[in-house]
Amino acid sequence: MAKLAPHQVEEVNELIAKIQKAIKPKAEIGSQNRVILKSQLVVNKIKNKVLFFKAKREYSDDIVNYFVNEKKVPRNRFHMNGGEDIYLVL
Repeated sequence: MAKLAPHQVEEVNELIAKIQKAIKPKAEIGSQNRVILKSQLVVNKIKNKVLFFKAKREYSDDIVNYFVNEKKVPRNRFHMNGGEDIYLVL
């Protein structure tokens, strides 16, 4: 994780708290552009519910890696490094 300024740490912690509240036991996490992800889900005939969280590109990898490494949430196969939105597939 990169060195963050105090206001950046607050932003990241707020986003982590929002995601933590919404996460379910079998959820998968990733980051991707909203439009691209929706089209990939349609093409692959995946009908699961998706929750999006707006994040800065600089923070999205760090936040996804936190949940994958620390909370043991599986990374979704459509994950893209530096994605505009963080999403949960429920």
